Amino acid sequence: MTQTANNYGVVLYDLGVTKEVVDETKRIFSLTPELEKVLGSPIVSLKEKHKLIDTIFPAEVHSFLNVLCDYGSVDQIADIFTAYDTCFDEKNDILRATLSYVTPPTESQLAQMKEYLGKKYGKKNVQIELVEKPDLIGGFVIRVKDREEDWSMKGRLNKLKQELIWR
Repeated sequence: MTQTANNYGVVLYDLGVTKEVVDETKRIFSLTPELEKVLGSPIVSLKEKHKLIDTIFPAEVHSFLNVLCDYGSVDQIADIFTAYDTCFDEKNDILRATLSYVTPPTESQLAQMKEYLGKKYGKKNVQIELVEKPDLIGGFVIRVKDREEDWSMKGRLNKLKQELIWR
């Protein structure tokens, strides 16, 4: 992610644009992949781009998207949304984690994991995305940002293999 995309994401948050509006804008871009190409195209006039933005997108993001078009930064929209989400999570004390598993955890286990992660990272609100991965053989893997805790059978077997190879 570029510093420009990060700056735009922070500005989008600072403008007071709600998460719901940003999610709706993401949804619109995901439904029509050619929209990003049209808004970033030098062939399409700025007037036509602004008219398109005013027609399709929520009113709260019109001026922001117009500025992106004016400065030729629409091609960074995915990174801008990522930066916005990161800023939103930081400002609202939210920690996002991904739990990969073979057997789904119980509500009690999920609550314990949230409590553990909340204490470890100093966050009050922990949101865990659940992803089923049968290739883990057993156990689970928790990923938070760029950190991973591997408690899976596959991970343990790989660790044992590495130890045997290094002997």
